[in-house]
Amino acid sequence: MMRVALVSILLIVLISACNLPVAELPVSSETSSAPTKPFATTESQATDVPVAKEPDLGHHPLYWFGPLPPLPVVEGRLFTGSDDFIKLFEPYAPWQKTSGNIQVFKLYGEWVFNHQGDAQLEKVVADLNRRGLAIAVETGPLDPVGCGEGIEGFATVNSGLQMARAIKTAGGTLHFIALDEPYYFGHFYDGPNACHWSAEKIAGEVDEFIKAVRTVFPNIIVGDTEPLAGPAGAKAYSDWLDTFYKVNGYHLAFLHMDIDWSRPKWNEEVKVIQEHGSQIGVPVGIIYNGNAADKTDEDFLSATGERVKKLELVTGVQPDHVIFQSWSDKPDRALPETEPYTFTGFINQYFTDKTGLGYKREGEGANLALGRPVRFSSQTGDLTGSLAVDGDFGTLWNSGGGPTQWIEIDLGAEFAISEIRLSVSQYPEGRTVHQVKGRSADGQFVLLQTFDGMTHDGDELLFKPDAPLTGIRFIRIETIVSPSWVAWREIEVMGE
Repeated sequence: MMRVALVSILLIVLISACNLPVAELPVSSETSSAPTKPFATTESQATDVPVAKEPDLGHHPLYWFGPLPPLPVVEGRLFTGSDDFIKLFEPYAPWQKTSGNIQVFKLYGEWVFNHQGDAQLEKVVADLNRRGLAIAVETGPLDPVGCGEGIEGFATVNSGLQMARAIKTAGGTLHFIALDEPYYFGHFYDGPNACHWSAEKIAGEVDEFIKAVRTVFPNIIVGDTEPLAGPAGAKAYSDWLDTFYKVNGYHLAFLHMDIDWSRPKWNEEVKVIQEHGSQIGVPVGIIYNGNAADKTDEDFLSATGERVKKLELVTGVQPDHVIFQSWSDKPDRALPETEPYTFTGFINQYFTDKTGLGYKREGEGANLALGRPVRFSSQTGDLTGSLAVDGDFGTLWNSGGGPTQWIEIDLGAEFAISEIRLSVSQYPEGRTVHQVKGRSADGQFVLLQTFDGMTHDGDELLFKPDAPLTGIRFIRIETIVSPSWVAWREIEVMGE
């Protein structure tokens, strides 16, 4: 991410047809409904298409959807986005229920630029207007002057103006702009061309940006998106909100958190930020997504589901804004909403039963190690052993030392084991030797598999015996050779 992976291609566009100031927006706790027609593209059904309606921007929480559209493959982005993205905008595309539960749709700025003035952008804008979904842009508001060139957050004022005008020309009203991480990259970023500006200077530059875009859309609502990453934690963003108000005399309209999922206590930090936002009247939201390296739509959406449950069901936080978004290779499929591992299917499940989200915990394909008790040789900081079995490839257990180190999982009962998968966390790369051992409830550990070879961060080591291994309750992974501290992103144990 960065956005948490320092991916600077993220210019995201949202547009709305409602021009009420934020303070005057009506408040509603009801989810809106949408017609549930079969998917149709024939002209014979065109007269049955619902007429345009106003977005429900007073809805709380406010729900956003931002799938990655097909974009050209370039250096740093060797993928193309959702394959069926454009099908979302057919009159009876199979996401009628889901579209009735969201209020805002994000369009990526790069896609808008590539299609400005053409029929495809007009089609998208018209369909979103018809559905009553707000449409708009996330862009970096800062101008690079002596620094900032090529850095996220520094997309220029002119870029924001161009996107606003493109949406207006296509028949849309740009209601929202979500700033693209100006505080983090203007203040904390420490790479080439870094600016290290003060929060006060950044707040002043943002104010100039807002004044400029309001020459195109006078009632536009401008909030911020920032990464919970590196040195920027809960206190930094609480201070940022206060500083912005102190400098400009008005608050940012919202703050959306882009999470570095490897932070063990990210959920607690989001809670602190939201509590501060509530005190000063700034809605705080979270971007839910999977991992950049996820190999399948199921992996991406299962990881996303675990994060939903960790924040909303475990921590008890209901974000003011919920943003379902991807800037990664997955998911490839956005449709239909009736399948569990499409993007709209995931969102539909979110509204139907959040407890059903995440990785399988029973039945075929279930991970027997998920959430099970662990013992381990040591840990560094908050990177405890339970993070190797939490179902989240964005987190990890780190022993804080070199070999020999070990981690042991109690499956809770004896099972027949068909497969063991080890997701590597390692820097630097090099030769490693890992021994996989197993034992019954009252037996001795026996060696099941030895992995000996070159590995690097992100590799998956797979042990799949010719026949299931029976009577296994405990799994132990011992690392006896490694050039790095011993750590695992995830350990999965699959039953027969």
